Amino acid sequence: MAAAEVSTLRPIKLLKIGQLAKLTGISARNLRFYADTGVFGELPRSPKGYRLFPPEAMHWVRMLRAAQAAGFTLEEVEHLLRALRQDTVPCQHVRQALGEKLSALEAKLSEIQLLVEVLRITLNTPDGANSELGCNLMEILLAQAERLPALARA
Repeated sequence: MAAAEVSTLRPIKLLKIGQLAKLTGISARNLRFYADTGVFGELPRSPKGYRLFPPEAMHWVRMLRAAQAAGFTLEEVEHLLRALRQDTVPCQHVRQALGEKLSALEAKLSEIQLLVEVLRITLNTPDGANSELGCNLMEILLAQAERLPALARA
């Protein structure tokens, strides 16, 4: 029998949650939470009911941590991991998700930059008590706040 044939006959070593926790540095409690929310998809169970993780779950955990650090929600991470497990063209799906996250972050960054500008303008205004609100800084802030998208959405 060829070596390639022999390697395909070996059973896949499934990991218990404690083993995966040791290998990845993520607590068993967190892994259980992720598994319960479906981030790792359907997982087999042992005859005693223990969750069993395939060896590639170590990669899933690394991807989960990286994606969360990049600003992805748990739901978005679940979609990414599902694409990697099931999709025939996962890179296309991942590229689209990364592009959408970049666009969202750039929009948020623009909002934050505008907010910083509004606060700078307000803080650079000299104090004055001659206003209906008792402080002219609040009037300046209110006037400047009209430029903020968050106020327009409210």
